[in-house]
Amino acid sequence: RGMERLYQETHVLLQQVHFAMGRFEQARDEADGQTLARGVYEQLKSLDEHTARLDVFVNKEPPARRHTVRMKVDGIKSEVQQANLAMNALHSRLTTKWRAAADRDELMSTRFRPNETSLTMEDHELQMNHRLNSSNRHVDDLIAQGQAVLDNLHSQHSSLRGIKGRFREVGARLGLSNTTMQMIERRVKEDYMILGVGCILVLIFMYAFYRFWH
Repeated sequence: RGMERLYQETHVLLQQVHFAMGRFEQARDEADGQTLARGVYEQLKSLDEHTARLDVFVNKEPPARRHTVRMKVDGIKSEVQQANLAMNALHSRLTTKWRAAADRDELMSTRFRPNETSLTMEDHELQMNHRLNSSNRHVDDLIAQGQAVLDNLHSQHSSLRGIKGRFREVGARLGLSNTTMQMIERRVKEDYMILGVGCILVLIFMYAFYRFWH
């Protein structure tokens, strides 16, 4: 009778261990998990004590019943041993998982929190570098446009010189008066002045734009 009661207590305690192991596996964090683990190991220790007492009862059984009782006790002892192995494996796996998570959090904290100012400065430098590259492209485009304007003005200058020579030839052939020729030459000189002023304004604008972006 005492052995049967102990056997039932051992079976109930084994079910409680399985339930506690399930809670341990769902632990929120390492601190909570280690607290639950200590409780499970205490229950497993009690199970080992129960099975040791069951062995004592088996040896006291009559020879006719001893084999049957031994098989029954060995069965629950095997379940207790499996529970011990499962708990050890689960505890090792979860501890490794928690330590890896803690190391990862520490690494992230070390890499980002203390160096937040450094990262902000690096971001600022990247933005400045991007703006400088953009301004360089704008300056290159402006230089290309200015060069095109200068080439156009140079072409107009050459055309005006050719036109002036042709006007003189045509005027001589048509017998134009000196007054008319002087008016034409004055207009040509004015065009030259406009050309020179335009070149100067373009150069000033390019220099001011370059200074602004740098």
